[in-house]
Amino acid sequence: MKKFHKFLHSNGYYFVIVLAGLFSLVILVLSYIPHFNISRSPYIEIDIATLLIFCFDYFGRLYLAKDKGDFFRHNILDLLAILPFNTIFNAFRVFRVVNVLRFAKVFTLIRFIGTAGKMQKNAKKFLRINGFIYLIIICGIVLVTAAISYSLAENVSLSNSFWWAIVTASTVGYGDVAPTTLVGRISAVSLMIIGIGFIGTLTSTITNYFTQETSEKSDDKLDQILVKLDKIEKENHELHHEIDELKKQKK
Repeated sequence: MKKFHKFLHSNGYYFVIVLAGLFSLVILVLSYIPHFNISRSPYIEIDIATLLIFCFDYFGRLYLAKDKGDFFRHNILDLLAILPFNTIFNAFRVFRVVNVLRFAKVFTLIRFIGTAGKMQKNAKKFLRINGFIYLIIICGIVLVTAAISYSLAENVSLSNSFWWAIVTASTVGYGDVAPTTLVGRISAVSLMIIGIGFIGTLTSTITNYFTQETSEKSDDKLDQILVKLDKIEKENHELHHEIDELKKQKK
């Protein structure tokens, strides 16, 4: 049990998971390119290999989990990522990016570089404000889903669909690619709502970040002043005590 737990948390295993996740996402993108057949070698072998790796990862962590029910509730996306291929669930392979992010801690070696470590700390703090990290994940899922839906509904290449999705979500709207079907228009509406919400939340998050930075600096200075005052008070008390002792000796 301990050896298996150590294996699942080794740097080598993290590296394999990251590679498998990246390969899986590449295969997913290729599968939506018109006239591109991923059922031929070597793509089919890579697809099956990534499935086996993520199945091993999911059931391995499930085996080690003390509370199986809690593990199931918090790893729904991981379960969706290992659903069988060549079905309606094929698009759920995009959720394997969650595994890539979870195992990306293999790159925490950059913490040994002072500047990178400081940037990482500030980035984590920024992403926690207003739950901004969750908004990014939701926006990413909506963006990918809308682009794929638009590609299938409008019979447009995946590259043009992602271009359209990004332009629509950013509220730029060049108009070079426009939806004509009901599915395409619904996708456009979802991207518009997400885009407006993202920009508004981003502005608020940036404001709150710098406000908190200023507030924390003020609090730190106040704490330092209070510490110094406590120190002065103790020294003053000791001096009074020494003076009283000297007075007693003279008497």
